[in-house]
Amino acid sequence: MILIKRNSMKNIKIILGLVFLTISSIGFISCEGDDSGPATVDGPPVINRVTLAINDSTTTVGLRENMYRIYGENLATTKEIYFNDTKSYFNPTLVTNTTILVSIPKETPYFDASDELKVVTSEGVAVIDFPIEQPAPEIDSFSPVAAGAGEIVTIVGSIFEGLESVRFGETEAVIVSSTSTEIQVEVPEGIVQSYIFVETLGGVTQSEQAFGFKFVIYDDALKEGWWVGGWDGSEDFENTEQVKRGDFSIKRIYNGGYSGFQIGNGGAPLPISDYSAVKVSIYGEQNVGNLRFSINALNEQELGVILQVEEGQWNDFEISLDDPALIGENELEVFSQIVIQELSGNSNVIIYIDDLGLI
Repeated sequence: MILIKRNSMKNIKIILGLVFLTISSIGFISCEGDDSGPATVDGPPVINRVTLAINDSTTTVGLRENMYRIYGENLATTKEIYFNDTKSYFNPTLVTNTTILVSIPKETPYFDASDELKVVTSEGVAVIDFPIEQPAPEIDSFSPVAAGAGEIVTIVGSIFEGLESVRFGETEAVIVSSTSTEIQVEVPEGIVQSYIFVETLGGVTQSEQAFGFKFVIYDDALKEGWWVGGWDGSEDFENTEQVKRGDFSIKRIYNGGYSGFQIGNGGAPLPISDYSAVKVSIYGEQNVGNLRFSINALNEQELGVILQVEEGQWNDFEISLDDPALIGENELEVFSQIVIQELSGNSNVIIYIDDLGLI
């Protein structure tokens, strides 16, 4: 049997009393300002304001895929939340009687919508004006990847509503047509290489890939370090008679049948793996037939892409560096030279060459 003295019993009672008081105080402090537990809902919901979740700054507009905090009254029994009539998922554990933490769905519309935030509870519905801002445009691709002034470039992507401008670098382009997923523009004068910028009500987006040549071989002048070869003909690299873009083009006169125009790289090596194609524009003036375009002088007469040139106009060609007709079974590592051979057998064949480069 354990004996406890009277004074000891008195001390134990005092200690127990203090412990109880401390626990009660902690419980009171913990619950103060926290309505996440059982709440008294005494009427329909009320929305007072909305803030971004990362701060307490009130906002009157929302942006898709962002988290927001809704402040109000009688929110504890929230069943559904809608932004522009699009139902939003929310975690019930993040709902109290005065706040809701919720994200705006990615698919929420931002044009021709109700511009409303709606909270549905078991006691009623609360609605406030809350438009969704248009996101910045998204550029997926554009084609062609290089073109001359006045030619049409098609830009494919999304969120192009409210289109304000399209720029090539700092130069604004003429917009021919546009939808929410496609824009057609005219290439401005003087563009060799630049990024494309699409600006809408939602912001400005830059293309990931630059428009134009990754490596320019001829643009008013032959690339420094490149040499000129060829046979049975002549060439003028500062011709002004027919020009695709800029001030000059190359005038090539084929004096004899099967004559060849030839230029080559005498500078730093050009790894073929860095490029996808050769782009060139050719104007046929007289007696022109088919031309054979080949690279690296492979000494295989059957290799080369056949170019069908229409007289009296500029013909644009994009020749893939993977084309079997161009390389056969060879594994090419560097780009060394270009040959454009006349195949009709006619003499005094004249062509003009411009906008020659690698893309």
